[in-house]
Amino acid sequence: MKKYLKLGLVPVTSILSLALIMTVFNLFEIDLNKIIITIMMIAITFISGFILGRNTTDKAYLKGLIYGVILSIVMFLLSFILLSNHSLYNIIYYIIIITSTTLGSMFGINKK
Repeated sequence: MKKYLKLGLVPVTSILSLALIMTVFNLFEIDLNKIIITIMMIAITFISGFILGRNTTDKAYLKGLIYGVILSIVMFLLSFILLSNHSLYNIIYYIIIITSTTLGSMFGINKK
């Protein structure tokens, strides 16, 4: 259980630092595209999946899939609580997060 809590720190701290960076860009009135934000999120989830794959002994793809689903559910609940509007982009975004985490865990177990 501690292993998964430690793994949760990687995306949480990355997302918080990403939010800080975007706030600084917003202060200088620089507009960030959704594509850039999506690419950053893919990198964050891939790295956390990679770390998960290196720490697991078997079936990394399954654990990466579960981890990606948990991240997507948490993000969906946060967007639901914050009254964000949901669209097709959000569904594709969650699928990309799940896929990125699964691929990261598969690469992580291969590099072990």
